[in-house]
Amino acid sequence: MAAIRLLAADYTYADLSTSISPAIERALEEGQGQSTLLVNTFCEDSFTVGILEDPEKSLHLDYCAEKGIVVRRRQNPGGAVFGAKGSVMNCLYLDLSQPWVPFKSIGEAFPAFIPPLAAAIKDLFNIKAQYRPVNDVEVGGKKLVATSARLENNILTLRSLVNIAPADRETMSRALVARPEKFSDKKAKDGGARFTCLEEETGKGIGPEQITALAAETMRRVFGPKVELQSGELNGAERRFLDEYQARYTSDDWFFANSERLRFTDIPAEAKKAEAYHKAPAGLMGLTLLAKAGRVHDLILTADFHPSPYTVLGDMEAALKGRELSVENLLPRIAGVYNDPEVEIPGTDLDDFAALLGKAIDLVRD
Repeated sequence: MAAIRLLAADYTYADLSTSISPAIERALEEGQGQSTLLVNTFCEDSFTVGILEDPEKSLHLDYCAEKGIVVRRRQNPGGAVFGAKGSVMNCLYLDLSQPWVPFKSIGEAFPAFIPPLAAAIKDLFNIKAQYRPVNDVEVGGKKLVATSARLENNILTLRSLVNIAPADRETMSRALVARPEKFSDKKAKDGGARFTCLEEETGKGIGPEQITALAAETMRRVFGPKVELQSGELNGAERRFLDEYQARYTSDDWFFANSERLRFTDIPAEAKKAEAYHKAPAGLMGLTLLAKAGRVHDLILTADFHPSPYTVLGDMEAALKGRELSVENLLPRIAGVYNDPEVEIPGTDLDDFAALLGKAIDLVRD
């Protein structure tokens, strides 16, 4: 019988995302760890933004600073996520070389993992939870669970943020940059109103025993009886990596690395800038474009979803720099990266990139 180590912790969401989670991933990648389920209850409020986002365009950072809300940039993709005090992040770390793992890619993992999670919530808490592709569990059109993914070096991480207690919706709504494209297909049109939690849906308090039961039941439904949970602790390698990451990922250089303030430091006077967004099924795509003399002078592609490898947007940027400014010329270069057999961007197709390019190009030509 195969085993998944079960860990329980109470890190803030920011610390979980930027230190403890990558420490476990690294240990697995280097053969010093094991497949693990981490059940973490947040001790304080915090936000993170994904590695492919510009934090200054995802969150109102001045407001966060005023309220003392910790904001950090993760090492993995996905959108801005609020970890409310008392909510839970279940992180599943899997070595895909193990024969008992039933999925081998992010595209396979989301539909194999999230529907059983939704079904477990529905049965254990008697609420109408359902899977909303690509990566959410919703109740009545409101997000109850947000799942993100990372796949590097054959190690897959699935992180499910389960909203337990009511969050401060005013804080969320004022902190999140609510672009209209982001919410064009949602019933709720601002960041705070689109969320719900288990305590609101059930009308009662949720204790740690119920959270552990949910995690265990989800594992049973996903993996079957041949995989069991075994309680454990961090090993020595994981603790060393944790200390290293806590020191590294609190700097401004890291936090703003995908922002205009660090990437567009020398803009020619004659350059035109445009900022465009497009909502794909996977999530929100963004493009900040600098155009000069009819060509792409520079650009920043952003995403709040989960390409693999996450460096793929950087590869697309490199393919477009200096090229003639037209969709017809640029899209084949995007396609050259997109169609690489090692690239996976679930919930997008080339038409989404064409739409994004078209919007930005129209703006710089106006």
